[in-house]
Amino acid sequence: MDKQILITGGAQRIGKELVNHFHNVGWKVIFQYRSSYDSANKLCDELNKKRENSCEAIQCDFDDEVSFNEFCNEINNNAAGLCALINNASTFYPKKITDVEIKDWNMLMSSNLKIPIFLISALAKRLTKNKGHIINITDIYAEIGMSGYSVYAAAKAGLYNLTKSLAKELAPNVLINSISPGSILWDINEPSEEKKKKILSSIPMNRLGCEKDIVMLADYLINKNTYMTGRNISVDGGKSLG
Repeated sequence: MDKQILITGGAQRIGKELVNHFHNVGWKVIFQYRSSYDSANKLCDELNKKRENSCEAIQCDFDDEVSFNEFCNEINNNAAGLCALINNASTFYPKKITDVEIKDWNMLMSSNLKIPIFLISALAKRLTKNKGHIINITDIYAEIGMSGYSVYAAAKAGLYNLTKSLAKELAPNVLINSISPGSILWDINEPSEEKKKKILSSIPMNRLGCEKDIVMLADYLINKNTYMTGRNISVDGGKSLG
C-alpha cells in the first residue's frame, strides 16, 4: 500500500513547497485548498505528469460544515494508506483588541485551531492504525505574543498546546509535533523597505528564512523521527530568543 500524506492549504507558499517535497520523495500526496483553484490544479497536474495518480487536490471550504464533513469522509473512504497529516492552512490578519468582532474570532479560531482539532478527530483512527505522524504549523507568536494580533496568537497558542495534549492521548501509535515559523516569507502585501529593515534587525540571523527551512524539518519529523512527540520547534533565525 502506498503511503499517503494529507496537507491542508497546499496550493501556495509553504504548503505548495510541502506538497512538492513529499511528492518528490515518493509519497502519494493529497492536499486541500479553499479558493486557489488555478494554482491547485496546475500543481496537481504537474505532479501527476511526473508520477501517474500520485497527487490529488481537493477543494474544501473548511468553514462550511457540510463541505468539511464530506472532505473527511472522502479521506477516510479513499485514503487507506494515510500515514501523515500536516495542518498548514491558516488565516492571518491584524485586529486590535478594541476592534475585534465575533466574525474575527470565528474566522481566526476556525482555521488555526478548530479545524485542526476536528480534522485530527476525524482521521485519528486511520492514523493510529497506520502508526502515523501529525505536524501542526503554529507560530512563534503562540509563545511570545504579538501586538495587534491577539486573537491569531491565541488561536496558535491553542494549537501549540493541543499538540502537547494529543501527544499523550495518541501515543504510542501516533507521533505529533508542531513547527513554529518566524519570518519565512514576506506577506502577500509586502511591507515597505523601512519596515523590512526593522523586521530583519530583530532577527539574530539578520535575514528571512525560506520555505525549505520548514520543509526540511517537516521531512525529518515525518520520514525519520521515531521517538520525539509533543514538541514544538521554532524556525525563526533566533527571533523568539528575545
